[in-house]
Amino acid sequence: MTESTNDFASEHLRAHYQSGIAAFFAFTQPAFKSVEAVVALNLQATRAVLAENEATLKSALQTASPVELFTHHVSTSQQAAAKALSYGRQLFDIATHAQAELTQAAHAQAEAQQERAKAFADRFSQNAPAGSAPYFSAFNSTFAAFGNAAETFRQFTQQTIDSTRKQFDAQVDSITAKALQQPATQEAAVIHAAK
Repeated sequence: MTESTNDFASEHLRAHYQSGIAAFFAFTQPAFKSVEAVVALNLQATRAVLAENEATLKSALQTASPVELFTHHVSTSQQAAAKALSYGRQLFDIATHAQAELTQAAHAQAEAQQERAKAFADRFSQNAPAGSAPYFSAFNSTFAAFGNAAETFRQFTQQTIDSTRKQFDAQVDSITAKALQQPATQEAAVIHAAK
């Protein structure tokens, strides 16, 4: 019996070690993908800003009047605001995607851990003394309750993320609409004042 217990213990340790390695890679791969996506987005944004700044400066130097310069400045500001909102939206998308992958990995790990614990309890119950069935019944119902609580928490988290996403999109749309209206009003006021 001692030999089978030692085999069981070594199998349990090996499974636990393999689970730890799998969990490590399940969490680090999405994290690195997200960092890579943010770096790529920042490089793309930096290249675009440099090219646009060069074009804006060249265009500003070719203006003939202060009204043209101001009009150019207002339109450039409007474009910059729209691009900043787009950048923020892309960052939010990257974060949301990373969170979804990490949540999925955590959910898979929790399920695997629960299955290992159930297998351990089943194997232990086979060698348990008579009269211990209520203990194992309580043990199994505790794991079922834990699984239900974890699923409820996962659903709550997903609902919170979806709600935040909708609020963020609504705010971006509102700000974009205001930004598009404001420069036209300022431009008309400057042109009217210049006359």
